[in-house]
Amino acid sequence: MAGLVVVDTDLVIDFLRGRGQGAALVRELITTHRLRFTALTAFEIRLGSDFMDRKDVLLRLFRSRTLPLDLAAGLEAGRIHASLVEQGRGIGLADALQAGTCLRHELPFATRNRKHFERIPELELVDL
Repeated sequence: MAGLVVVDTDLVIDFLRGRGQGAALVRELITTHRLRFTALTAFEIRLGSDFMDRKDVLLRLFRSRTLPLDLAAGLEAGRIHASLVEQGRGIGLADALQAGTCLRHELPFATRNRKHFERIPELELVDL
């Protein structure tokens, strides 16, 4: 794991709580300047009830590390979602958007939700 890594919202929450599988990984990725997020993770974290209490810290964390949900990522996410639904193995829109963004930027993804993301063979998953 030498390059940039996109982390899922569940790992960001671990980091913010200071415990769980994701906390150490996120800390390591911050220290080595390899941490990236999707715009969807920023959205999900903003929905959290304590966002405003940590707004400054969170904005510093996300600023310049968040990948956009652009046209290419959206189309990739749509392809993933449609294909998996057709197979009867859907993972939901949020997870499809996460995967589409990672594939568009050709970056690996770290998550505890391997069950969903393993359904996308071209997506590189990071072991925790």
